[in-house]
Amino acid sequence: MIELTDDQCRVALTALDAADGNASAAARDLDMSPSTFRRRLKAARERNMSAEEKPGVVFPSFPDDDIDAEKILDHMQSRFEKRKALADAQNWFKINEPTDEPIAYSWFGDPHLGSNGCNIGLLRRDIKIIIDTPGMYAANIGDTVDNWGGHLIRLYADNDVSRQTERRLACWFLEEAGIPWRVWLEGNHDHMDVALTAYLRGINANRIPMLDWRAKFRVCFPNGVEIRIDASHDHKGHSMWNPLHGQKRAASLDERADLYIAGHKHNAAIAQQEMPGSWIANFARARGYKYVDDYATRGQFHQQTYGASIVSVFDPTADSPLNRVQLFADVAAGARYLTSLRS
Repeated sequence: MIELTDDQCRVALTALDAADGNASAAARDLDMSPSTFRRRLKAARERNMSAEEKPGVVFPSFPDDDIDAEKILDHMQSRFEKRKALADAQNWFKINEPTDEPIAYSWFGDPHLGSNGCNIGLLRRDIKIIIDTPGMYAANIGDTVDNWGGHLIRLYADNDVSRQTERRLACWFLEEAGIPWRVWLEGNHDHMDVALTAYLRGINANRIPMLDWRAKFRVCFPNGVEIRIDASHDHKGHSMWNPLHGQKRAASLDERADLYIAGHKHNAAIAQQEMPGSWIANFARARGYKYVDDYATRGQFHQQTYGASIVSVFDPTADSPLNRVQLFADVAAGARYLTSLRS
């Protein structure tokens, strides 16, 4: 018997497929006896052959629209490592002061520049005192301007300045007023429209440390004394009976510092306390410069007169931790005390 070729077997399979599986019809289509067709079909199945593919539509082949997943992961890993390095560097970073002389940091409470309620006269007075007092420097506790965003953007209708004018004032405060900055924090108002923070960071020519909400850092002197500061736009925790509740909570539950200071709530307070382990903690909150506040009036919040800024005087030569940090609720009083120490 002549051996069947693969082509003969495949023709039988193709005919069976065209006849929708009807072997008799497929044999007739091939003008072949049913027995001959069955023999070829059996040989094809024994050889695990399939019917000839029918020609079909051919679609175009498009290239991938992104880089390989492994390359994406490499890039993400590299960016994470950069972000992690920044976060590590910002945790208890150092500000190295050049001498062992007493110095002061004046903490501007929420300025809200551009607000109709901002006490511009007091702000200007405090700026002049800081500039004119040797050894006095400044820190911003946040909320430089109103920077209304979201549904609160409607409140610009109640202000005499526009968003553009606010940014002009914020630029003046940061770069043009001559304030000797040491640290600059960003509060909730600064992030209502994030374009403001991007703008201020971009024009920060003096490279002042600018941090979102909180800064934990050390003021270091040549004689080896370090003053640890936990500054936050606000610390977590609130009590209507204790304006320093958040700061004292941080001292109890977070890392040890010599000064815990905040703003945000538009009230002022200062305190000093010996903590377990005989270390001295100082607590402060600055009220800010918004002295006419419709929100406070409607909420029946007490509006204080003093403490727009808090001055912290640091004396690295003090013989006791009790005297190493002194707090003042008035910039002029803090400047006088610092001048007396330095003289």
